[in-house]
Amino acid sequence: MRPTILMFILGVAQLAEAQQDYLPMLAQGRTWCGIEGGWVPTPVTYWVEGDTLLPDSTLWHRLAIQYEGSANAGFAGWFHEDLEAGQVWNRWDLDLDEGTLWFDFNLQPGDVMVAPNCDWANITCLAVEPFTWTDGTVSRRLTMELMPGNTEFVEHWIEGIGSENGPMGPAAYLCLADWDPLAACFMEGGALRHDFALDTTWLPSHPGCTDTVVVNQLNEQPGLSGSLVVDKGRLRWIGHPVPETIALYDILGRSLGSFPGISSWPIPATGGLLIATLPDGRRQKIRID
Repeated sequence: MRPTILMFILGVAQLAEAQQDYLPMLAQGRTWCGIEGGWVPTPVTYWVEGDTLLPDSTLWHRLAIQYEGSANAGFAGWFHEDLEAGQVWNRWDLDLDEGTLWFDFNLQPGDVMVAPNCDWANITCLAVEPFTWTDGTVSRRLTMELMPGNTEFVEHWIEGIGSENGPMGPAAYLCLADWDPLAACFMEGGALRHDFALDTTWLPSHPGCTDTVVVNQLNEQPGLSGSLVVDKGRLRWIGHPVPETIALYDILGRSLGSFPGISSWPIPATGGLLIATLPDGRRQKIRID
């Protein structure tokens, strides 16, 4: 009997240690502020609206979403956090949806997981490093490669917060057209926990990030203002100033070439989704019908 009790105690201790090592992401009173909407960027806010305990004893958090200018909040999804595994799971329907692995903060360099928004695509963990929040809290930051061997498509996951490319949207711009999320700040109980320092020369500020130090201060250089349009079977840049070059990729990350922004050029694909990258790091998705 004693060995059994001892093993039980050791198991409980290991579980407690795992829970202490892992910094949870989901909790009441937390707010994720960001900017979404591709080339019509709009401030958006997420927060935990309520909790539900299922018969299998798993706790699911209902997240709400509010776009600036919208009168009503919407439904962002149900999320469950496995503290032992360091994973966050998503369901759109608690009865019908089996669930999708949204974040895995225990990935190690070289580990691969299915992209949350793209069940045909794999994403790879490149590095795991310590990360210091604005308030001094230290957790882990995972560098995730969204397209093999392509440094244009890398994002960071912060344990306890989520993705730097969107409060609740890991790998979102891989497969979701017209949704380019960027995180602005992370709040808890109305206090700033982390500032993502958006360059608001081309993105609007988020009204909920009023206490940030860096947001709205990156104004030395004018940003690019414009977009690529499909015009009579060709791609053309509309806006000023004109970027020197625009690099195009297909959805698998394969290069379709770099083109001068001052001219138009034939569409280098017969259909599907193209991703254009600009010199300032921005991306635009172009759907070719």
